[in-house]
Amino acid sequence: MKNNPIKTPAGQIEIGPDSLEKLPDLLRSCGSKVLLVHGHRPVEDGLLTKVRLLLIKENFPHANMGQILPNPKYDSVKRGIKIARKEKCDIILALGGGSTLQCAKGIALGLGYKGDVWDFWTGKKKPKKVYPIASILTNPSSGSELSTGCTLVRKGKQETVSNEGLKCTFTILDPNLAMYPFYPTMTQVFNLFIHLFNGALTLDGADYTECISLLDRLFAAASTMEQSIYNLDARTQLFQVGYESHAKLHISKCPVESLANDLAFKYSLTEGSAGCALFLSWVDSLKKEDKSKIVQIAKDLFKLDSCTFDQAMEAFKAKLQPTKLALSIPESGLLISDRDLVSITDNKDWRKILVHANRPVDAFAHKERLAHRHNTPRL
Repeated sequence: MKNNPIKTPAGQIEIGPDSLEKLPDLLRSCGSKVLLVHGHRPVEDGLLTKVRLLLIKENFPHANMGQILPNPKYDSVKRGIKIARKEKCDIILALGGGSTLQCAKGIALGLGYKGDVWDFWTGKKKPKKVYPIASILTNPSSGSELSTGCTLVRKGKQETVSNEGLKCTFTILDPNLAMYPFYPTMTQVFNLFIHLFNGALTLDGADYTECISLLDRLFAAASTMEQSIYNLDARTQLFQVGYESHAKLHISKCPVESLANDLAFKYSLTEGSAGCALFLSWVDSLKKEDKSKIVQIAKDLFKLDSCTFDQAMEAFKAKLQPTKLALSIPESGLLISDRDLVSITDNKDWRKILVHANRPVDAFAHKERLAHRHNTPRL
């Protein structure tokens, strides 16, 4: 399968099977030695070994920094800066998902600065130089490669800094490197779904039409992967939809994503599973005009002549069924009191959504989804 590079304001994007083979030439255009930043997953699935063997074969110098956990910490960035300076690295390459890329961005931001890198988060200093950042991503849904932001955790709180230099110089999106099991794959599907759903809800005209088209392609890929989770064409389509949803459309962050992020952070969930558990409750809380727009989305997406809001939501639930993700907090396996649950936010509206989501959708779905999840490997 031939893969054509995509040039974007954020850098070069290589999408498709065997795109990894282009890594050495892409690195040579950026610098002379690369720091590989990764968590446990690239070690377990062999990505790190593949990258290192390729670099050794092509005689491209590299150093290694592992043990990056989800929600990367300020201390990890400081450790990475120290390693990069010692090894004289001038390119920072993230392997895996969004967390390793956030850490890589922090390292690239602080590498050329003699002071405390946290000065950029507090606003005490403005970056004068950001070293080249690159990524080999196995998560098609984050869009982090196109983002100007870097989010780190310090003293138990997430903080974000933004700078144009934090966009990736190049990104490789090779579906052969992302053959994850069912559950982590479907959380990625939901992350893309909620992003595009919010786009359809808030955009009009050609952008709205593009959202509908991408949602249709996303559901088709999910349906194929329900039957054959390692289907290469479907996974390639997932990467294409992910890239296009972030590159072609200017979609604001869905409000429920922030709440899902807080829920995931507090209770060690993936953002996709947390978002899916909140989805129905959030939609139920929307204003009348938003619900009318959802009816229109369902009619356009599912080719319906007419439908009510309840019928529209039943159609969306049916399309989400192949993901086997929980549609409420109890179905996710979490047994939390309402009092503990609402402690994650001071927002009264968010608290109502959390309490509403803390009820099972129905007993049958509860048993069916939990049975599937208990037999599915997790990230």
